[in-house]
Amino acid sequence: MNSAWITFLFPPKISNYEQGQRARLLHYMLIAVFIGALVNGISNYLNGWVIETYVLSVLTLVCLVGFYLNHTRQYYIAAWIFCVSFYVVISLLLYHGAGLYDSTILAFPIFLICTAFLFGTRGLVTGAIFSILAIFTIYILQINGLFESAYKASLLRAVIISLFFAIMALVTWIVRKTWEMNLSLLNESYDLTLRGWARALEYRDGETAGHSQRVTKLSVAVGQTLRLEAEDLVNIRRGSYLHDIGKMAIPDHILLKPGPLVDEEWEVMKQHPVRSREFLSEIPFLQGAIPIAYSHHERWDGTGCPDRLKGEEIPLLARIFAVVDNWDALTSDRPYRKAWSDEKVIAYLKENAGKMFDPQIVEVFLSVVPAKG
Repeated sequence: MNSAWITFLFPPKISNYEQGQRARLLHYMLIAVFIGALVNGISNYLNGWVIETYVLSVLTLVCLVGFYLNHTRQYYIAAWIFCVSFYVVISLLLYHGAGLYDSTILAFPIFLICTAFLFGTRGLVTGAIFSILAIFTIYILQINGLFESAYKASLLRAVIISLFFAIMALVTWIVRKTWEMNLSLLNESYDLTLRGWARALEYRDGETAGHSQRVTKLSVAVGQTLRLEAEDLVNIRRGSYLHDIGKMAIPDHILLKPGPLVDEEWEVMKQHPVRSREFLSEIPFLQGAIPIAYSHHERWDGTGCPDRLKGEEIPLLARIFAVVDNWDALTSDRPYRKAWSDEKVIAYLKENAGKMFDPQIVEVFLSVVPAKG
């Protein structure tokens, strides 16, 4: 039996670690709301509450759409549709139920948690405002005779519920801020560890001091100029630190050879991107760094290695880093040559734009170098 059509019901598998974490979080929220809506929908149907059944059925369908969008990497669209639909359904159930005395009100704190962890602080504030707005809207509709309930309209109850939502939002904000701070400290620890690895590789490889720091700074600057997302900037920073980590697997007699390499030795040396990918593939939070470590020796014209990728087949982050890496290598002293002048390297990059390098990246890089170099 072909079950491919239900694969979107399972957590999405995304190579990028942080994006994958957000996608999984949304997935489990969708599961919780889907099950809750389905169970309550069946209960309402058995009790003969047609409108409530219909509304909850719509929510279950929205969750299914959310599963699909999340699996097709349309996370923000899925999260936005989910939160808006969840809010509308809660509000409709209050309107068609007992209003401010309906147990459905307890779903609003869940809504606040969803907005906080899917959209951050702005999402939480927006969710809290709309939750309180829904409460006072129900109250105003009731006192103006536009909403019927067996219970008397109570401004005090509306105020108390609103205060409860505000307190809930504050607690959720504190929890999220604490989580963000811990995550920031963890990421900082990761980066310090990566810097240590890069420094150790520089010592072994005989690389110029500070090479990894310089290429990382310039790569991030180019990424910012290209307006890459924050996630990509993190990946380009980590990939820059670890771009040559695979050289740890290259024997010393080849890596440290003072003279030119023979063909057999070059074949071994050209395997270091493959070794880099092997090292990084075992570490979940470094998956986004693999394109740089594995593909930064590819060339725009398809004559590079290890896969002879051509043009935009080469990952964008690798195309950015290739330009930066060559700039730093050529403007630095090496045992076998003196550093080139900036003018000579600029001419070299322009000459090889469209051959070795992505022409657009070269253009952007040269606009960044005077300010960052």
